[in-house]
Amino acid sequence: MPDYAVKEYFEERKRIFDYLPQAGAFDLCELTIAANATGLSPDIPETYQPAVRTTEIPKVLCLEEDGGILRKSGVIDLVTCLRESQEAGLGGGVFIIVSCENDYSRHILTTKGLINNKSGRASLIYRPYHLCGVETPTSLLCAGLLGISTGSDSYLPRYDLIKTAQREMKKGEILEGDYTPDLKASIVPAVKKGNNIPIPAHLLNGNRLTCDIKAGTVITYDMVEAPVNSVIWNLRAQQDAHFLK
Repeated sequence: MPDYAVKEYFEERKRIFDYLPQAGAFDLCELTIAANATGLSPDIPETYQPAVRTTEIPKVLCLEEDGGILRKSGVIDLVTCLRESQEAGLGGGVFIIVSCENDYSRHILTTKGLINNKSGRASLIYRPYHLCGVETPTSLLCAGLLGISTGSDSYLPRYDLIKTAQREMKKGEILEGDYTPDLKASIVPAVKKGNNIPIPAHLLNGNRLTCDIKAGTVITYDMVEAPVNSVIWNLRAQQDAHFLK
């Protein structure tokens, strides 16, 4: 990917890979959790999800003024990692693009092995693995046995994961979870429950539609039959009352 044509390559790859499955709700769910924990926000609700090599990440996911695609800083996104069979991939791992305020600090990052964009104002730090099976029980044990938090003290319900119908759906249909192709996820600012308000994704799982909806329709509270004595619905009501007054 040449530095002078980052946006063109991004758009063309997006077109080429459009027929392949994109990031699922399970991916954007994790991004929503990270956004609520950090205060980072998606630049666009559906995220960009660029198809890039690891070395291209800081070229693409940097500000437009630096040759990238982002309209603002402090955003959250994910990538499809392109690689040859013999190359290491991200493996579901995490990455962060960082920037420095002065040339000396940028020089230090470069000489310490970080991958930069052309201007040197965006550098990639990444972990090429995702050890969920090891990390999750360790976090639970730390919290349960040692009383040590492994989360963020600044976690707030800033954003919600919502769903948009990808086909025409009929009244009475039972809505499925994160792995169905019938519903596409996006990340939006959290809003208190109400009619015509998008329903958080995991409140609709397993519940029935109360009306017919067209493809492209964002699913709202009034389109879903509320379950009786649902723990998750009750918890969301408490969260709304406390944080979304």
